[in-house]
Amino acid sequence: MLWLTVVEWSARLILFLLIFLSIWSVKIMIDRRQFFKNLVFPVDQLKNEIKSKNINFNSHHFLSDFFNELKNIKNADYIDKAFDVFVSEKRKDLEKGLPILGTLGSTTPFVGLLGTILGIIVSFGELSKGAGSTNTVMFSLAEALILTAVGLVVAIPAVVAYNYFGRKVKLTLNEAQTLKDLYLAYRD
Repeated sequence: MLWLTVVEWSARLILFLLIFLSIWSVKIMIDRRQFFKNLVFPVDQLKNEIKSKNINFNSHHFLSDFFNELKNIKNADYIDKAFDVFVSEKRKDLEKGLPILGTLGSTTPFVGLLGTILGIIVSFGELSKGAGSTNTVMFSLAEALILTAVGLVVAIPAVVAYNYFGRKVKLTLNEAQTLKDLYLAYRD
């Protein structure tokens, strides 16, 4: 029964795939955590600087490049367009890795389920051969269920991280929009 061996090894390959996806997911989460930890975005300080018309253009915050470009732009419509371009460029950095986390969160339970189905097929194959003892069948069923659990262990943190970092991106971009609007309101 060669097909039984192929199905058994396919289930084990799925386990290795899930372990790899878990490591990839954790790597992305660590990278995003470090990115947002290092993201300098002193909103209150910038609001005070804008209101006092004393913006520190040489500081190293998220919007420093944008505010440096604003010095040369006089028309408010051009400022809006420049801001849209700036946001679209920065959005790439902010959202890096998030689509992968979203994909892993939505697909790895199904990959684990596929492994579980293959493991159950192996269990029934052992039973159909008549050579499988109760312990052998129970072991292959346990292996099958482990694949579902591993799929969920990969998916749940990925979904949580996707939502958490997605919220951080949205918050950062909303704060940038607020600062731009405040700048337009207080400029000469």
